[in-house]
Amino acid sequence: MKKVLILAWDFPPYTAIGGARPFSWYKHFKENGLEPIVVTRHWDADNNYKDAYIKSSLIKTKSIITNNYGIIIKVPYTSSFRDRLIINYGYNRFSLFRKFLSFSQFILSFPFFCFDNKKKIFTAAKAFLKNHEVDLILATGEPFILHKYAYLLSKKHNIPYVLDYRDGWTTRDDNLELSGIKKILNNFYFRSFERKYLSKAKFVITSNPFEQPKLKSIFPGTILKNVFNGYVEDEIKCGKKIKQLSDTFRIGYAGTIYSFNRVEDYLEGMRKFILKYPKAKFKLMLLGIENQPVQLKRIKEFDPLLLPFIESSPRMNKKDLINWFCKCNSLLVFTNPKIKLLPSKIYEYLPLKRKVLVSVNDKADLKMIMDVTNAGYNCNNSNEIYYALKEMYLEFIKKGVVSSSVKNYKQFSRKNQAKKLADFIHRYNF
Repeated sequence: MKKVLILAWDFPPYTAIGGARPFSWYKHFKENGLEPIVVTRHWDADNNYKDAYIKSSLIKTKSIITNNYGIIIKVPYTSSFRDRLIINYGYNRFSLFRKFLSFSQFILSFPFFCFDNKKKIFTAAKAFLKNHEVDLILATGEPFILHKYAYLLSKKHNIPYVLDYRDGWTTRDDNLELSGIKKILNNFYFRSFERKYLSKAKFVITSNPFEQPKLKSIFPGTILKNVFNGYVEDEIKCGKKIKQLSDTFRIGYAGTIYSFNRVEDYLEGMRKFILKYPKAKFKLMLLGIENQPVQLKRIKEFDPLLLPFIESSPRMNKKDLINWFCKCNSLLVFTNPKIKLLPSKIYEYLPLKRKVLVSVNDKADLKMIMDVTNAGYNCNNSNEIYYALKEMYLEFIKKGVVSSSVKNYKQFSRKNQAKKLADFIHRYNF
Protein backbone atom coordinates (compact mmCIF):
# COMPACT_ATOMS: atom_id res chain seq x y z
CA MET A 1 0.00 0.00 0.00
CA LYS A 2 1.44 3.38 -1.02
CA LYS A 3 2.13 5.75 1.86
CA VAL A 4 1.22 9.43 1.50
CA LEU A 5 2.59 12.08 3.85
CA ILE A 6 0.00 14.87 4.04
CA LEU A 7 1.02 18.34 5.26
CA ALA A 8 -2.02 20.25 6.50
CA TRP A 9 -2.35 23.26 8.80
CA ASP A 10 -6.16 23.27 9.10
CA PHE A 11 -7.46 19.98 10.45
CA PRO A 12 -10.19 18.86 12.88
CA PRO A 13 -11.12 19.68 15.58
CA TYR A 14 -10.59 23.11 14.00
CA THR A 15 -13.90 23.77 12.25
CA ALA A 16 -12.73 25.92 9.33
CA ILE A 17 -13.74 24.59 5.92
CA GLY A 18 -10.05 24.17 5.01
CA GLY A 19 -9.67 21.35 7.52
CA ALA A 20 -12.41 19.22 5.99
CA ARG A 21 -10.45 18.67 2.76
CA PRO A 22 -7.35 16.90 4.20
CA PHE A 23 -9.53 15.16 6.79
CA SER A 24 -11.54 13.54 3.99
CA TRP A 25 -8.30 12.19 2.52
CA TYR A 26 -7.24 10.88 5.89
CA LYS A 27 -10.62 9.22 6.39
CA HIS A 28 -11.03 7.68 2.91
CA PHE A 29 -7.54 7.04 1.50
CA LYS A 30 -7.09 3.62 3.10
CA GLU A 31 -10.29 2.25 1.53
CA ASN A 32 -8.77 3.36 -1.78
CA GLY A 33 -5.40 1.66 -1.32
CA LEU A 34 -3.37 4.49 0.23
CA GLU A 35 -2.01 4.86 3.76
CA PRO A 36 -2.18 8.48 4.99
CA ILE A 37 0.20 10.08 7.48
CA VAL A 38 -1.01 13.59 8.35
CA VAL A 39 1.28 16.19 9.90
CA THR A 40 -0.74 19.05 11.37
CA ARG A 41 -0.91 21.25 14.46
CA HIS A 42 -2.73 20.79 17.73
CA TRP A 43 -6.11 22.50 17.65
CA ASP A 44 -8.06 22.93 20.86
CA ALA A 45 -11.72 22.07 20.41
CA ASP A 46 -12.98 24.53 23.01
CA ASN A 47 -11.48 27.59 21.28
CA ASN A 48 -13.85 29.60 19.13
CA TYR A 49 -13.22 30.01 15.43
CA LYS A 50 -11.38 33.33 15.71
CA ASP A 51 -9.26 32.65 18.80
CA ALA A 52 -8.13 29.22 17.63
CA TYR A 53 -5.61 30.68 15.19
CA ILE A 54 -3.79 32.87 17.70
CA LYS A 55 -3.84 30.99 21.01
CA SER A 56 -1.06 28.61 21.95
CA SER A 57 -1.99 24.94 21.97
CA LEU A 58 -2.92 23.52 25.36
CA ILE A 59 -0.84 20.45 24.51
CA LYS A 60 2.81 21.50 24.47
CA THR A 61 4.44 18.40 22.98
CA LYS A 62 4.23 16.52 19.73
CA SER A 63 1.73 13.66 19.74
CA ILE A 64 1.18 10.74 17.38
CA ILE A 65 -2.22 9.11 16.91
CA THR A 66 -2.55 5.79 15.08
CA ASN A 67 -5.90 4.24 14.18
CA ASN A 68 -7.67 2.35 11.40
CA TYR A 69 -7.55 5.35 9.08
CA GLY A 70 -3.83 6.05 9.35
CA ILE A 71 -1.46 8.21 11.40
CA ILE A 72 -1.81 11.80 12.63
CA ILE A 73 1.23 13.68 13.91
CA LYS A 74 0.23 16.83 15.80
CA VAL A 75 2.68 19.56 16.75
CA PRO A 76 2.08 22.33 19.30
CA TYR A 77 1.55 25.93 18.30
CA THR A 78 3.08 28.78 20.30
CA SER A 79 1.50 32.22 20.02
CA SER A 80 3.72 34.79 18.34
CA PHE A 81 4.37 38.22 19.83
CA ARG A 82 1.72 39.64 17.51
CA ASP A 83 -0.76 36.96 18.67
CA ARG A 84 -0.07 37.80 22.32
CA LEU A 85 -0.75 41.48 21.69
CA ILE A 86 -4.21 40.55 20.42
CA ILE A 87 -4.86 38.15 23.30
CA ASN A 88 -3.81 40.68 25.95
CA TYR A 89 -5.06 43.95 24.45
CA GLY A 90 -7.70 43.06 21.85
CA TYR A 91 -7.92 43.90 18.17
CA ASN A 92 -8.27 47.68 18.57
CA ARG A 93 -4.94 48.50 20.25
CA PHE A 94 -1.48 48.49 18.63
CA SER A 95 -3.07 47.81 15.24
CA LEU A 96 -0.34 49.58 13.22
CA PHE A 97 2.43 47.81 15.08
CA ARG A 98 0.65 44.46 14.64
CA LYS A 99 0.30 45.12 10.93
CA PHE A 100 4.05 45.74 10.75
CA LEU A 101 4.74 42.46 12.56
CA SER A 102 2.31 40.55 10.33
CA PHE A 103 3.81 42.09 7.20
CA SER A 104 7.36 41.25 8.28
CA GLN A 105 6.45 37.67 9.08
CA PHE A 106 4.50 37.34 5.83
CA ILE A 107 7.42 38.58 3.73
CA LEU A 108 10.31 36.87 5.50
CA SER A 109 8.85 33.44 6.34
CA PHE A 110 9.53 32.03 2.87
CA PRO A 111 13.29 32.74 2.75
CA PHE A 112 13.95 32.43 6.50
CA PHE A 113 12.69 29.71 8.86
CA CYS A 114 13.26 31.95 11.90
CA PHE A 115 10.28 34.11 10.82
CA ASP A 116 8.04 31.12 10.14
CA ASN A 117 5.56 30.34 12.93
CA LYS A 118 4.46 27.12 11.21
CA LYS A 119 7.91 25.54 10.89
CA LYS A 120 7.15 22.83 13.46
CA ILE A 121 5.14 21.11 10.72
CA PHE A 122 8.29 20.92 8.62
CA THR A 123 10.41 19.75 11.57
CA ALA A 124 7.95 16.98 12.47
CA ALA A 125 7.69 15.81 8.85
CA LYS A 126 11.48 15.78 8.51
CA ALA A 127 11.82 13.75 11.72
CA PHE A 128 9.25 11.22 10.48
CA LEU A 129 11.00 10.80 7.14
CA LYS A 130 14.30 10.18 8.88
CA ASN A 131 13.00 6.81 10.11
CA HIS A 132 10.12 5.99 7.75
CA GLU A 133 9.67 5.66 4.01
CA VAL A 134 6.77 7.22 2.14
CA ASP A 135 5.87 7.17 -1.54
CA LEU A 136 4.46 10.67 -1.89
CA ILE A 137 4.25 14.03 -0.11
CA LEU A 138 0.97 15.94 -0.48
CA ALA A 139 0.87 19.56 0.77
CA THR A 140 -2.43 21.43 0.94
CA GLY A 141 -2.53 25.21 0.96
CA GLU A 142 -3.17 27.65 2.13
CA PRO A 143 -1.04 28.39 4.06
CA PHE A 144 1.21 28.06 1.04
CA ILE A 145 4.30 27.84 3.21
CA LEU A 146 3.40 24.12 3.27
CA HIS A 147 4.25 24.01 -0.45
CA LYS A 148 7.73 25.16 0.50
CA TYR A 149 8.00 22.29 3.00
CA ALA A 150 6.98 19.74 0.35
CA TYR A 151 9.58 21.15 -2.02
CA LEU A 152 12.37 20.99 0.58
CA LEU A 153 11.44 17.54 1.90
CA SER A 154 11.26 16.18 -1.64
CA LYS A 155 14.66 17.62 -2.45
CA LYS A 156 16.27 16.12 0.67
CA HIS A 157 14.64 12.67 0.57
CA ASN A 158 14.06 12.25 -3.18
CA ILE A 159 10.31 11.75 -2.71
CA PRO A 160 7.85 13.08 -5.31
CA TYR A 161 5.34 15.65 -4.14
CA VAL A 162 1.91 16.93 -5.12
CA LEU A 163 0.64 20.44 -4.35
CA ASP A 164 -2.98 21.13 -3.49
CA TYR A 165 -4.65 24.51 -4.01
CA ARG A 166 -7.88 25.00 -2.09
CA ASP A 167 -7.86 28.47 -3.66
CA GLY A 168 -5.37 30.29 -5.81
CA TRP A 169 -2.24 31.88 -4.40
CA THR A 170 -0.71 34.71 -6.44
CA THR A 171 -3.24 34.15 -9.23
CA ARG A 172 -6.35 34.29 -7.06
CA ASP A 173 -8.71 36.83 -8.59
CA ASP A 174 -8.65 39.24 -5.64
CA ASN A 175 -4.84 39.11 -5.57
CA LEU A 176 -4.78 39.98 -9.26
CA GLU A 177 -6.67 43.17 -8.37
CA LEU A 178 -3.96 44.39 -5.98
CA SER A 179 -2.11 47.64 -6.58
CA GLY A 180 1.07 49.39 -5.42
CA ILE A 181 3.58 47.53 -3.26
CA LYS A 182 1.13 44.67 -2.67
CA LYS A 183 0.91 44.05 -6.42
CA ILE A 184 4.71 44.06 -6.77
CA LEU A 185 5.10 41.62 -3.88
CA ASN A 186 2.39 39.35 -5.25
CA ASN A 187 3.37 39.34 -8.91
CA PHE A 188 7.13 39.15 -8.48
CA TYR A 189 8.25 38.22 -4.96
CA PHE A 190 5.71 35.56 -3.96
CA ARG A 191 5.24 34.35 -7.52
CA SER A 192 8.93 33.50 -7.71
CA PHE A 193 8.43 31.09 -4.81
CA GLU A 194 5.23 29.72 -6.27
CA ARG A 195 6.87 29.10 -9.64
CA LYS A 196 9.77 27.27 -7.97
CA TYR A 197 7.46 24.94 -6.04
CA LEU A 198 5.28 24.27 -9.08
CA SER A 199 8.28 23.44 -11.24
CA LYS A 200 9.18 20.28 -9.31
CA ALA A 201 5.69 19.03 -8.41
CA LYS A 202 4.68 15.67 -9.81
CA PHE A 203 1.25 17.13 -10.43
CA VAL A 204 -0.96 19.82 -8.94
CA ILE A 205 -4.56 19.56 -7.79
CA THR A 206 -7.07 22.38 -7.51
CA SER A 207 -10.49 22.55 -5.91
CA ASN A 208 -11.72 24.96 -8.59
CA PRO A 209 -11.06 24.30 -12.29
CA PHE A 210 -10.98 28.03 -13.11
CA GLU A 211 -7.65 28.29 -11.26
CA GLN A 212 -5.94 25.90 -13.66
CA PRO A 213 -5.29 28.18 -16.67
CA LYS A 214 -3.81 30.77 -14.31
CA LEU A 215 -1.44 28.19 -12.79
CA LYS A 216 -0.47 27.14 -16.31
CA SER A 217 0.47 30.75 -17.02
CA ILE A 218 3.00 30.64 -14.16
CA PHE A 219 4.55 27.32 -15.12
CA PRO A 220 3.26 25.90 -18.44
CA GLY A 221 4.64 22.42 -17.73
CA THR A 222 2.42 21.90 -14.69
CA ILE A 223 0.25 18.78 -14.79
CA LEU A 224 -3.14 19.78 -13.35
CA LYS A 225 -5.99 17.74 -11.89
CA ASN A 226 -9.15 18.93 -10.16
CA VAL A 227 -10.57 17.52 -6.94
CA PHE A 228 -13.59 19.48 -5.74
CA ASN A 229 -14.40 20.10 -2.12
CA GLY A 230 -17.71 18.49 -1.19
CA TYR A 231 -20.20 17.53 1.44
CA VAL A 232 -19.67 15.09 4.29
CA GLU A 233 -22.28 12.35 4.06
CA ASP A 234 -22.47 11.76 7.82
CA GLU A 235 -23.11 15.47 8.46
CA ILE A 236 -25.89 15.63 5.89
CA LYS A 237 -27.69 12.54 7.21
CA CYS A 238 -28.72 14.33 10.40
CA GLY A 239 -30.99 16.69 8.49
CA LYS A 240 -32.43 14.61 5.69
CA LYS A 241 -35.62 13.74 7.61
CA ILE A 242 -36.35 17.35 8.54
CA LYS A 243 -39.09 18.91 6.46
CA GLN A 244 -39.41 22.46 5.19
CA LEU A 245 -41.29 24.82 7.49
CA SER A 246 -44.60 25.90 6.00
CA ASP A 247 -45.64 28.91 8.10
CA THR A 248 -43.29 31.40 6.39
CA PHE A 249 -41.21 31.26 3.22
CA ARG A 250 -37.58 31.18 4.34
CA ILE A 251 -34.50 31.57 2.21
CA GLY A 252 -31.36 30.71 4.16
CA TYR A 253 -27.74 31.76 3.89
CA ALA A 254 -24.66 30.63 5.83
CA GLY A 255 -20.96 31.13 5.33
CA THR A 256 -18.45 33.95 5.00
CA ILE A 257 -19.70 37.05 3.20
CA TYR A 258 -16.89 38.84 1.37
CA SER A 259 -16.87 42.53 0.52
CA PHE A 260 -16.80 41.69 -3.19
CA ASN A 261 -19.81 39.34 -3.06
CA ARG A 262 -22.79 40.58 -5.07
CA VAL A 263 -25.00 40.85 -1.99
CA GLU A 264 -26.69 44.05 -3.15
CA ASP A 265 -28.01 42.35 -6.29
CA TYR A 266 -29.88 39.92 -4.09
CA LEU A 267 -31.12 42.64 -1.73
CA GLU A 268 -32.37 44.72 -4.64
CA GLY A 269 -34.22 41.69 -6.03
CA MET A 270 -35.67 41.07 -2.59
CA ARG A 271 -36.69 44.74 -2.32
CA LYS A 272 -38.57 44.47 -5.61
CA PHE A 273 -40.29 41.35 -4.31
CA ILE A 274 -41.34 43.04 -1.05
CA LEU A 275 -42.65 46.08 -2.93
CA LYS A 276 -44.78 43.70 -4.99
CA TYR A 277 -45.83 41.58 -1.97
CA PRO A 278 -45.57 43.87 1.10
CA LYS A 279 -47.55 41.47 3.29
CA ALA A 280 -45.60 38.40 2.23
CA LYS A 281 -44.74 35.81 4.86
CA PHE A 282 -41.07 35.95 3.97
CA LYS A 283 -37.76 35.76 5.84
CA LEU A 284 -34.13 36.03 4.80
CA MET A 285 -32.39 33.79 7.36
CA LEU A 286 -28.77 34.80 7.93
CA LEU A 287 -27.60 31.69 9.74
CA GLY A 288 -24.55 32.13 11.97
CA ILE A 289 -23.76 35.53 10.48
CA GLU A 290 -23.69 37.58 13.68
CA ASN A 291 -19.96 36.91 14.00
CA GLN A 292 -19.58 39.03 10.82
CA PRO A 293 -20.84 42.39 12.15
CA VAL A 294 -19.56 44.48 9.24
CA GLN A 295 -21.37 42.34 6.67
CA LEU A 296 -24.51 42.10 8.81
CA LYS A 297 -24.58 45.90 9.03
CA ARG A 298 -24.08 46.10 5.27
CA ILE A 299 -27.18 43.97 4.72
CA LYS A 300 -29.38 45.62 7.31
CA GLU A 301 -28.55 49.13 6.14
CA PHE A 302 -29.36 48.43 2.49
CA ASP A 303 -32.99 49.50 2.84
CA PRO A 304 -35.11 49.90 6.02
CA LEU A 305 -37.99 48.38 4.06
CA LEU A 306 -36.27 44.97 4.31
CA LEU A 307 -35.53 44.94 8.04
CA PRO A 308 -38.78 43.21 9.13
CA PHE A 309 -37.96 40.43 6.65
CA ILE A 310 -34.41 39.70 7.89
CA GLU A 311 -33.38 37.44 10.76
CA SER A 312 -29.84 36.66 11.89
CA SER A 313 -28.36 34.23 14.37
CA PRO A 314 -25.01 33.67 16.15
CA ARG A 315 -22.49 31.13 14.89
CA MET A 316 -23.89 27.61 15.32
CA ASN A 317 -22.55 24.08 15.22
CA LYS A 318 -22.75 22.04 12.04
CA LYS A 319 -25.68 19.87 13.13
CA ASP A 320 -27.85 22.88 14.00
CA LEU A 321 -26.83 24.58 10.77
CA ILE A 322 -27.78 21.56 8.65
CA ASN A 323 -31.11 21.35 10.48
CA TRP A 324 -31.84 24.97 9.65
CA PHE A 325 -30.89 24.42 6.01
CA CYS A 326 -33.55 21.73 5.91
CA LYS A 327 -36.17 23.91 7.57
CA CYS A 328 -35.63 26.58 4.91
CA ASN A 329 -37.55 26.47 1.64
CA SER A 330 -34.64 27.76 -0.44
CA LEU A 331 -30.92 28.39 0.07
CA LEU A 332 -28.81 31.30 -1.09
CA VAL A 333 -25.30 31.66 -2.53
CA PHE A 334 -23.37 34.91 -2.95
CA THR A 335 -20.61 35.20 -5.51
CA ASN A 336 -19.01 37.59 -7.99
CA PRO A 337 -18.12 36.80 -11.63
CA LYS A 338 -15.11 39.12 -11.44
CA ILE A 339 -13.56 37.42 -8.39
CA LYS A 340 -14.14 33.70 -8.70
CA LEU A 341 -14.17 31.82 -5.40
CA LEU A 342 -16.35 28.72 -5.44
CA PRO A 343 -18.55 28.91 -2.29
CA SER A 344 -18.18 25.70 -0.29
CA LYS A 345 -21.75 25.81 1.02
CA ILE A 346 -23.08 24.83 -2.41
CA TYR A 347 -21.91 21.27 -1.75
CA GLU A 348 -23.95 21.01 1.46
CA TYR A 349 -27.00 22.55 -0.18
CA LEU A 350 -27.18 19.99 -2.99
CA PRO A 351 -27.89 16.73 -1.10
CA LEU A 352 -30.44 18.48 1.12
CA LYS A 353 -32.57 19.05 -1.98
CA ARG A 354 -33.53 22.66 -1.37
CA LYS A 355 -33.78 24.92 -4.38
CA VAL A 356 -30.68 27.14 -4.64
CA LEU A 357 -30.63 30.79 -5.68
CA VAL A 358 -27.27 32.23 -6.83
CA SER A 359 -26.53 35.96 -6.65
CA VAL A 360 -25.02 36.24 -9.17
CA ASN A 361 -24.00 33.87 -11.98
CA ASP A 362 -20.20 33.49 -11.79
CA LYS A 363 -20.05 32.15 -15.38
CA ALA A 364 -17.48 29.62 -14.22
CA ASP A 365 -17.37 26.59 -11.90
CA LEU A 366 -20.46 27.41 -9.86
CA LYS A 367 -22.45 27.77 -13.07
CA MET A 368 -21.18 24.35 -14.15
CA ILE A 369 -22.26 22.78 -10.85
CA MET A 370 -25.67 24.47 -11.00
CA ASP A 371 -26.18 23.24 -14.58
CA VAL A 372 -25.00 19.68 -13.94
CA THR A 373 -27.16 19.29 -10.83
CA ASN A 374 -30.18 21.33 -11.93
CA ALA A 375 -29.97 22.92 -8.48
CA GLY A 376 -32.09 26.02 -9.03
CA TYR A 377 -31.78 29.64 -10.15
CA ASN A 378 -28.47 30.99 -11.44
CA CYS A 379 -29.43 34.66 -11.57
CA ASN A 380 -27.59 37.34 -13.54
CA ASN A 381 -29.16 40.45 -11.97
CA SER A 382 -31.72 41.74 -9.49
CA ASN A 383 -34.63 41.34 -11.93
CA GLU A 384 -33.92 37.63 -12.32
CA ILE A 385 -33.61 37.35 -8.54
CA TYR A 386 -37.01 39.04 -8.14
CA TYR A 387 -38.66 36.62 -10.57
CA ALA A 388 -36.99 33.62 -8.88
CA LEU A 389 -38.25 34.73 -5.46
CA LYS A 390 -41.70 35.35 -6.88
CA GLU A 391 -41.88 31.93 -8.53
CA MET A 392 -40.75 30.13 -5.39
CA TYR A 393 -43.04 32.15 -3.14
CA LEU A 394 -46.13 31.49 -5.27
CA GLU A 395 -45.34 27.77 -5.22
CA PHE A 396 -44.87 27.97 -1.46
CA ILE A 397 -48.23 29.70 -0.97
CA LYS A 398 -49.92 27.02 -3.06
CA LYS A 399 -48.16 23.90 -1.73
CA GLY A 400 -46.50 24.88 1.56
CA VAL A 401 -43.12 23.78 0.17
CA VAL A 402 -40.74 24.62 -2.66
CA SER A 403 -39.91 21.62 -4.83
CA SER A 404 -36.41 20.72 -6.01
CA SER A 405 -35.36 18.60 -8.98
CA VAL A 406 -31.67 18.43 -8.07
CA LYS A 407 -29.76 15.51 -9.60
CA ASN A 408 -26.21 14.20 -10.16
CA TYR A 409 -25.02 15.57 -6.82
CA LYS A 410 -23.46 12.45 -5.27
CA GLN A 411 -20.25 12.97 -7.22
CA PHE A 412 -19.65 15.99 -4.97
CA SER A 413 -19.40 14.06 -1.71
CA ARG A 414 -16.07 14.27 0.11
CA LYS A 415 -15.85 10.48 -0.07
CA ASN A 416 -16.15 10.38 -3.86
CA GLN A 417 -13.74 13.28 -4.32
CA ALA A 418 -11.18 11.52 -2.08
CA LYS A 419 -11.52 8.42 -4.27
CA LYS A 420 -10.94 10.61 -7.32
CA LEU A 421 -7.70 11.92 -5.82
CA ALA A 422 -6.59 8.41 -4.84
CA ASP A 423 -7.18 7.28 -8.44
CA PHE A 424 -4.99 10.13 -9.71
CA ILE A 425 -2.20 9.08 -7.33
CA HIS A 426 -2.41 5.40 -8.35
CA ARG A 427 -2.06 6.32 -12.03
CA TYR A 428 1.43 7.68 -11.40
CA ASN A 429 4.26 5.22 -10.88
CA PHE A 430 5.79 6.70 -7.72
